[in-house]
Amino acid sequence: MNAIVSICHFCELHGPSVVFCTQAFRDLLGFNVIADIETSPLENTRTGEDEEQTKDGKSDLWKYGRIHQDIVAQARNETPNETCVACRSFPHNKPGYISNDDSARVSYISSQYPLQTELYILVRQACIRSLSCEVCPGKEGPIYFGDEARGHVLSYTFFLRDVQARGFHRWYSIMVLMKDKMLLLNSWPFIVKHLKQIINNLQDSASKIYETEESVVNHRALRSAAVKMDNLRKQRVAGQPRSLCEMVGEEGVWQHLHSSFTWLLKASGLRLQERLVEGPPISSFMADCSDECGGLNIQQSYNILGSTIFHHLVHHLLIGRQVILRGNSDVIISALIKSIQPLLPKHCYRAIHFSPHYVDCASCNVLGLHSLVSIPQNIMAMKNLCVIDLIPKGETGEVSSKATPRTSSNLLSTQEVIKGDYQDPKDVQNIKDSIKNYTIKLTQEGPLPARPPQILSRIESAVSNPTLTYSTLCVYLSTIIYEWINKVKVWIHVQNAKKMLHGCPERVPSPSTLQTSNRSSSIPIIQSSSHSLAHSPVMSTFRSMSPGGLGERQQEIAHQDEKHHLLAAIGSTEWDVPLLEFWAKNFCQDSSQEMILQ
Repeated sequence: MNAIVSICHFCELHGPSVVFCTQAFRDLLGFNVIADIETSPLENTRTGEDEEQTKDGKSDLWKYGRIHQDIVAQARNETPNETCVACRSFPHNKPGYISNDDSARVSYISSQYPLQTELYILVRQACIRSLSCEVCPGKEGPIYFGDEARGHVLSYTFFLRDVQARGFHRWYSIMVLMKDKMLLLNSWPFIVKHLKQIINNLQDSASKIYETEESVVNHRALRSAAVKMDNLRKQRVAGQPRSLCEMVGEEGVWQHLHSSFTWLLKASGLRLQERLVEGPPISSFMADCSDECGGLNIQQSYNILGSTIFHHLVHHLLIGRQVILRGNSDVIISALIKSIQPLLPKHCYRAIHFSPHYVDCASCNVLGLHSLVSIPQNIMAMKNLCVIDLIPKGETGEVSSKATPRTSSNLLSTQEVIKGDYQDPKDVQNIKDSIKNYTIKLTQEGPLPARPPQILSRIESAVSNPTLTYSTLCVYLSTIIYEWINKVKVWIHVQNAKKMLHGCPERVPSPSTLQTSNRSSSIPIIQSSSHSLAHSPVMSTFRSMSPGGLGERQQEIAHQDEKHHLLAAIGSTEWDVPLLEFWAKNFCQDSSQEMILQ
């Protein structure tokens, strides 16, 4: 996993301090060989200093992903020189620990500070936040914070008991910092579980030392006896710094932490891996808007309808409401309906361009009607549709949205008008000129959610941008539609998988460190052979949180929490749920029909 794990300490003398960190360095040569790309000269360049260190046996331990010595020297110059024993893990002349994973060509390096200046700045900022403002209730436990610029951080704060500390405890945190927010949040249960084990071991060891020292001298009573102001002033400096090794009574604590952090980075990377999966072609989901549909394109329709009517029309369309356009010109109505086709995936666009009678929403969600065709009263009462009328400017009467009795003579007269009583324009200019003779009015509309889906604002900003050519607009609309199709796929997958995620443990490796015969015993070498990996259960990210013993209210809250976590994972909000459900419903129906046909 491409992350850095750090231990931070709130030093009584120096404040929040980075004490220990472990990071992975990958061999870029391996990636270049796969991509058939020559390695850059900088990666293969070895300075005289590097060669000299290699002869001395100092740098040959670092096998993979080595960085230039100048970068390390620059990072050391940026790090603080004033440190005490409490906020220091290694002396300045000791580099730390190195573990090499030969199978994955990765070297894991543990040191006092990150070896790159830019990483040290990020870790230092996260350290200050983790031990000051970003704490969970009770000040012990995991919490997430971060952004794209400063990285995403999982911070687990905890206390260690110490008789020499103020308040008889010292404040620490273990941080996992990375750039990939989704990977960090999806790995949350696994990382928190194993960080808790590491912290419990440290706290148990520190408590044993604390109880041993307290049994010899009652430090709490000794401090309470100092009541004079002179003694109080002297006692303020009594909180002497102590190293973590002294507090837990173990000289090899940094070596054990190196092994634990190295395994955590490796196991987390093996647990969740990204794979490129070729999905169906884009054309199977989206309409081809490369040519102008029916004489009008979406930009021209936006200018014709106006921003307000266009906003309401697309809002209804995106969440599955039926949109009805009525007028006495089948060419104009058909052109308007065809122009909005690029705003929906193919599965969600079911249009009848011009019908002599009303068709329900189960058969079509975009319907064109003649102005003389009425809508049934029961459909109007449902208030889940949007009716837009094109009213000739010469007419003074209002268009009635109420249903009227539809006799055979009425239908016959309507069909006669549709057939030939009105001369339709034949090209774009004639359509635009003819529309000038109409008043476009939103005559009937059902209630809408308080806020539209996020995609609507992006569509409006693109369609209303006059600097975009139509071909550029088509590419942009296809991109955002395909982006939301992927979100709907995840939504469908998680909703279906939630029913089957019961007692299905995942398999993750367990740490296995071996000492090499020709190396010092203080440098563990990670071996990642598949036969040496054990297995341990891990909670699934979206596992159901509402067991059968909970009440209805608790189950409802748990389901809401699950939904919020899922929406956050796919980058959506509560206002996008109607769109996700509508698109998912149509995708599932289309898939079922394809299976039946096969």
